[in-house]
Amino acid sequence: MAQPVAENSQRTISINMSATELIPADLIIFSININAEEKTPEAAFDTHKKREAVLASLLKEFDIKEEDINFEPIRMNKRTNYNNRQEEVTVNTNQQVSVSFSDFEIYEKIQVSLIKNGFDSFNGSFSSSKLDEGKDKALISAIQKAKERAAFIAEQSGVKLGEITTINYSEHQVNYPSMFMEADMGLFKSEAPSMMDFAQTVSVTANITIVFQIED
Repeated sequence: MAQPVAENSQRTISINMSATELIPADLIIFSININAEEKTPEAAFDTHKKREAVLASLLKEFDIKEEDINFEPIRMNKRTNYNNRQEEVTVNTNQQVSVSFSDFEIYEKIQVSLIKNGFDSFNGSFSSSKLDEGKDKALISAIQKAKERAAFIAEQSGVKLGEITTINYSEHQVNYPSMFMEADMGLFKSEAPSMMDFAQTVSVTANITIVFQIED
């Protein structure tokens, strides 16, 4: 999209341009939530650590590399509820863990293992190991399109395009396609065709504004 603006006082043309690059998805990112609820902080922490140990064992079992695992510290909070005017206090824990892997064949197995071990809060998305390359291509394309559009507008307006005076660039927008998570264990026992058979892409969009001088 281009939005030309001619300003008589400054004699400039401003072009807003965006370009999108589609990159083959070759990674899956899993976000897993570890949580526990007990009546005391000690009990909640103990339950949480047990579940954390189970997850750590699963990640080792699937040979997830340490550099592909990211996690937050454990968070704890106290909740107070009243049941028939009786105060009930519970302590809740929460911890987010994110793992990435390139072997798409194990993604269903990981889901099944998580469900079997009591994890019910996780989600996944596609990503790419070539995001930086895609960002560069999208930015180069946006700049080139902005130059071409400015030259076209100048030619059609009967003016001569001058030097670039200003460039405003905003951070890339990346769209990570979400993955459908299914808790029905029976679905994973079939070798029927799967949506994982179809290639996926990650889109990267670059946005840029370039201001050109109009020469006399």
